[in-house]
Amino acid sequence: MNKQFKFFSPLRNETNLFFLSGFFVYTFASSLRHFWFQSSSWDLGIFDQAIYLISQGESPFSTLLGFHILGDHGALVLYPIGFLSIIFNSTYFLFFLQGIALASSIFPLEKISKFNQLNQNSVRASFLVFLMYPVIFNISIFDFHPEVLALPLVLDIFVSLKINNINPLWKLFLKIFFILTCKITNSFIVFGLGTWLITKRSYKLGLSILLTALLWFYFIANKLIPYFGGENSNIIRQAGKFGIERELLTYDINSLFIIIKRLLIQLFDISNLEYLLLLTLPIIYLLMHRDRLKILTNLIPFSPLLFLNLVSNISPMKDLVHQYSLFIVPFLSVSVIETLGSSNSALIQYPIWFQSKAPKFIMLWSIFTFLIFSRFTFFFGHFHTHFDSFRSRKEAISMIRPSSSILTTNDLVPHLSRRNSIRFTDSISITNFNDFDEILLDLKKPGWKSTLNYVDNIYSKLNSSNLWNKRYEKDGIVLFSSKD
Repeated sequence: MNKQFKFFSPLRNETNLFFLSGFFVYTFASSLRHFWFQSSSWDLGIFDQAIYLISQGESPFSTLLGFHILGDHGALVLYPIGFLSIIFNSTYFLFFLQGIALASSIFPLEKISKFNQLNQNSVRASFLVFLMYPVIFNISIFDFHPEVLALPLVLDIFVSLKINNINPLWKLFLKIFFILTCKITNSFIVFGLGTWLITKRSYKLGLSILLTALLWFYFIANKLIPYFGGENSNIIRQAGKFGIERELLTYDINSLFIIIKRLLIQLFDISNLEYLLLLTLPIIYLLMHRDRLKILTNLIPFSPLLFLNLVSNISPMKDLVHQYSLFIVPFLSVSVIETLGSSNSALIQYPIWFQSKAPKFIMLWSIFTFLIFSRFTFFFGHFHTHFDSFRSRKEAISMIRPSSSILTTNDLVPHLSRRNSIRFTDSISITNFNDFDEILLDLKKPGWKSTLNYVDNIYSKLNSSNLWNKRYEKDGIVLFSSKD
């Protein structure tokens, strides 16, 4: 045991270096994207406004959603974040938290690397698999999502169960509780962990975790969300992601058959092959391992969420960009580590030609797939779309009063969301200008759910009105203030 500890003594410092590197890259990249006005009202603006209101001791009613933030996904974790925001009163604090959560997942990986007696090159390779898996980086720069905070705990629980190091049990369930508070759909990953334990014949613990997930989902879906969000926040509104109209959600047997048929059609849609290929390519070498059945069993905890993604009819649930595929990464990372271990002769299950080259190949492949599938390259072009009006945007924002009720474009919302009332220019919705104190428009780039004609129409109405004063106009950026 002492020899093993001595062998891995340099590993802790190197693990810290990987953590700090990941934390810096994720936090800096997400902050830079936001600084360049590439973040969005959905979801950063929504969460930032709610967290700000909590920090001010006010009810976190989202004027973007139209209901209390707990009516969205039952993310109770937003309250402790709100209390922390009393001290760290900045949108960038959310990127800081998200960067820590993603990068700190390295530490559970270190734990299972020691258990499987990986050499240092293999450890480095397994760390890169996680840190450079495209989903991880893409999510780090895709605004802020509270469920990301649960990632290191999901991985830590999975690893602890793997190495049979779960005592005391109260700590295990405390971690599960935190995971559940991050988002209602996290109950699916907890349900998957319980199911996985049952398949491993750990019946009591597996059933306890499984029942915890079911009870939490029932409580959040049927009690908490309706109580705080009312009719507008009913969980049934998510049915549209699966191609199901509300009219079909009845107890009618014909409706049930229609829903099942539609979900089966979507399950076997060709787009799912593309999605599974995208998930697999960054770790395609696992298919060369002879013990592929063991690798598949590692994916059982993710299977409930994977099923939801496969039966969905919206593209964000089937790509490497959005948060819906985040929780597959811990189980794939653990699988990579287990195939490189020397404690159970796992490495020799690869082809002979691959065994000696495995760490080097894995590192090079991780870098290659990161460059191909991550949005890292967006920083060299795609994210430059607001450079022409960058200074004007900053100047106009600096003129807006903190107490003002604001109407603005989607990409400007997260820069102004720390206030009681804010909405974005949605051409579908009917807007009553009397609800706002100030209106900030981008006439050249109207943003998501808006059009040039729509913002031009708003500009014309405000410019000709006696109730509004144009305070700023430059590079297509226009700021109006109410004269009241």
